[in-house]
Amino acid sequence: MKFRNGRGISPPSFMIIPMIDIIFFLLVFFMMNSLQTTTQRALAVQLPQAARAEVPSQLPVIISVDAAGRIALDGQFVSLEGAAAQLQAQAAANPQLAVILQADKSTSHGQVVAVMDMLKGAGVKKLGIAAEKKAR
Repeated sequence: MKFRNGRGISPPSFMIIPMIDIIFFLLVFFMMNSLQTTTQRALAVQLPQAARAEVPSQLPVIISVDAAGRIALDGQFVSLEGAAAQLQAQAAANPQLAVILQADKSTSHGQVVAVMDMLKGAGVKKLGIAAEKKAR
């Protein structure tokens, strides 16, 4: 009986390139799978057609208050009274007017309350306050 000598056999080599290919393939697979599952949350429905159907003509009005306390209505700086007049006219034309308030985090609390009071006085019934999601 003849036994083999271990010197003639080369040691097994560790092939890293195919492993990297497999890891990238799995990464792409899971990314594509997660994109597909987020779109499947909504049901695919065929909406009926109506002769009197309307597209919402009014987007929410954005009112911003910067760190200095200046007020901007849809990107244009206005005074508190000017913003009240414009919003009162828009609220009279559209009772379902929605306003989003974007206040800088360093703005004084009193200025934000003054803007909110002005919005209520102008007849705005739908108010949203913009905020950023906290990073974990």
